Amino acid sequence: MISHFKIFMFTVLALTMLACKPASVAENPGFVKQDTLDDTHPRARLVLGSEKLIGNIRMANIRFRKVGLFTQAQVGIQNLSDVRYNLEYKVEWEDENGFMLDQSGAWQRFTLAPTQIDTVTATGKLQEAYKVVFTVRLPDDPFIINSQNK
Repeated sequence: MISHFKIFMFTVLALTMLACKPASVAENPGFVKQDTLDDTHPRARLVLGSEKLIGNIRMANIRFRKVGLFTQAQVGIQNLSDVRYNLEYKVEWEDENGFMLDQSGAWQRFTLAPTQIDTVTATGKLQEAYKVVFTVRLPDDPFIINSQNK
């Protein structure tokens, strides 16, 4: 009798834990999972703003720390391809509940050589900053786009 009860309680506990798993952004109603979104880290999200980057750019080595009252994130952006990319990135911050706090981030340009990892460090401007969103895209600058084709 006790062994059946233990098995029953273990099953109930396991099912409860599975049911309490936090949903990723892509699992929320209204969002459709896309290859342009990497939300595998609970506090960092990578958004690929250009279709050509799918499968070629990923985030790695994600770290967070407190700097006084503020949160600082360090994320590696890795080029998985054999192509040199001239890119732009923007950093935005969300609170613990996923509400956008700061959308004033300016686009910054950087270059990734084939298989290179470049580390981006950003500090939230508000004490509530908890999650970071990195958006990476190919610039709309025709001179940069033409130089990639050479």
